[in-house]
This record gives sequence, C-alpha cells and structure tokens, in this order.
Amino acid sequence: METWRYINTGPLDGATNMAIDMALAQCMTLNGHYPVLRVYGWNPPAVSLGYHQKPSDINIEQCRRDGIDVVVRPTGGRAILHGDELTYAVILPKSGYFAGADIHKIYELISRCLISALNSLDFKVSFDRAEATPHDFSRGELSTLCYAAAIRYEICYQKKKLVGSAQRQFENAILQHGSILIGPYHLELTKYLAQNDTERRRQIREFLENKTVCLDDISNKPVTFSELAAAVKKGFSRELDIKFLDTELTERELEKVHFILEVAKQTS
Repeated sequence: METWRYINTGPLDGATNMAIDMALAQCMTLNGHYPVLRVYGWNPPAVSLGYHQKPSDINIEQCRRDGIDVVVRPTGGRAILHGDELTYAVILPKSGYFAGADIHKIYELISRCLISALNSLDFKVSFDRAEATPHDFSRGELSTLCYAAAIRYEICYQKKKLVGSAQRQFENAILQHGSILIGPYHLELTKYLAQNDTERRRQIREFLENKTVCLDDISNKPVTFSELAAAVKKGFSRELDIKFLDTELTERELEKVHFILEVAKQTS
C-alpha cells in the first residue's frame, strides 16, 4: 500500500488556488516524495487560462465588473469558468512507481480513480472521446474553451464531457488538475469571450450544452462538494491501493505560495 498526502483546502480565490498547485509541484522533492491529492473550490468564481493561452481570448474587463477572477494555470489547455465544481489536483514525484511515466498512462490512472469515485455515487460514467468539432464552428472560437476539446481517457456521461483536465511535467514532479462539474455554471463562460457577436455566443453556448454535462443534470439528488470530495478520496484509495495522510500545506509550501503570489502581483 502506497502512502499519499490528502489536502482539502476548500474554496479559495483563483490566484491562491493556482499558486498552491504550483508550490506543491515545485516542493515535491522536499516532502519525502509523497504523491499528493488535493481537492478545492473557487471563491469568487474564476476564469482560468491555459499556460500558453492568450489573455485577449477573454473579456477581462467584463470579468472584473462581474467579480470574476482571471488567472493563468500552470498547466496547458484552454479556458474554464470555475464555480460550481470540485477541482482536483494530483502531484506526483518523477521517481519510484511514476519514474518515466507516460503522459497518457498518468491520465488513464487518474481517470480510473475519478470514474471509481463517480460510480460509487451512482453516476455511470465511462471513458470516451468526444466527436470532432463541427466545421460550422471556427477553431479560433472553440479553441478558447476547454470543454469544447477532447483528449484520450475523457470522462463522459452518455457521450457528454463531465471532467476537464490538464497536465504539466516539471523537472521533479508531474501536476495534473481538473474540474468535475457539479452544476452548469461553466456554460456562463460564453459571456466572457472577447468577441461580441451575440448570435455567435448563443451558438457556442448551445454547442457546449450539447457536448457537456454536470452532475446536477444526471442526479435526482444534489451532490455536495463534501460528498464528492470524500468519494474522490475513496476512489483513489481503491484504485491505486493508497493509504492517505490528511495534511495541510507545510511551512515550506506556504512560503512558496506567498512567493508565487508576490511575483504575480509585481508582474501583473
């Protein structure tokens, strides 16, 4: 049985959430090489952009007027509006069991854990791959949105995407984080696209409604963040034979978080 750390930080602002994930990856070699499973939420809501994504894809001023954070993830991928969801982060050392691990193998392992968690709550989800983007939508518009894209080991319900994930490999660690949609708030992202064509926004939202699903859509009983967090923890434990240590951020990790936030302020 392998030992992992489990950290539930609850809802935090966008910049702090991203700084914590980055700090956990950067400090991995200082923590006894224990893998980490972190779960968290977002308060206030936030748009996160992929590491290489252009901020000009989003109407940042409108986000500010509506009290929505705009942050850049340490991983790649595309824009997501975070609100009514549970976000997970898995930070793995590039040693031991995960030495030389292939990106697709990591996605598969984590996806199997999440599927186990969701199945335990009676959500019959599975691996899938979404259909190709239709030609009547330009790649320039849909390439802005995470939930318009598909990768291997996609977690779907009846062909609709439920979980969006992104991964990055550092020198000594692997970071993968992703959103498990509880409610439909992610669809509001179309309000914050940089382009101002109302009809086009409507079409894109309709496309996302047809391609994504949230737990509230498929459950007769609302699922709380706490229930989902407990299920995710158990799913990882069952699938990977993990013994979890419930921990908080270490002093070193907190120092790194504060450093990352300070640098971000100075460069914004």
